[in-house]
Amino acid sequence: MGKCRICGKQTFGDYQYCRQCNSAQKGGRQPERGDRRHYGSTSSYTGRSGNPSSGLNSDYLKDGYFNEKGYLRKEIYTSEAELVAAVLSTKGMTRASLRRFYNKLRGIYSRFKDTRNFEEIKSVLYSFYPNAADAVSKNNNIPVEFRTFINVNVNLAEKDPDHLHGFVEHFQSVIAYFKESGYRR
Repeated sequence: MGKCRICGKQTFGDYQYCRQCNSAQKGGRQPERGDRRHYGSTSSYTGRSGNPSSGLNSDYLKDGYFNEKGYLRKEIYTSEAELVAAVLSTKGMTRASLRRFYNKLRGIYSRFKDTRNFEEIKSVLYSFYPNAADAVSKNNNIPVEFRTFINVNVNLAEKDPDHLHGFVEHFQSVIAYFKESGYRR
């Protein structure tokens, strides 16, 4: 018995995919609207922080954005960004939903660069908390793990302008690694 490379379920024999993921990849049953099962994900996550099907664990960004020398850590561009992208893709999030939040963050960051008033920007940054909660509760293609992603990152970004920059860079990397599930509505 092995584990499915897409969703993490047990497989029979030495197969790489479970029955559902295998049939979805070969053009089998297409998910219905609101179906959050893991069909056709093309994620190639191979990072250290966990299995995409298990969600974001407590180790996610526990070391923050910066290394001991004060520079942005390599992992926010690589393994941690890959993990988030794989989790969100596996859980059924769409690229459009992800980009909507990223565009809001870019707008906040641009406003900060123009005004250089971080205290003013913090109040706008806090609006991510209810926006993410609302999006998760109302939308079938935004998983609970996205709210965790937003909560952890906004909590870090509110510290100072450098952390805000770290959030922007990390979110951009998540989008770069993001692969949408293999179906369209």
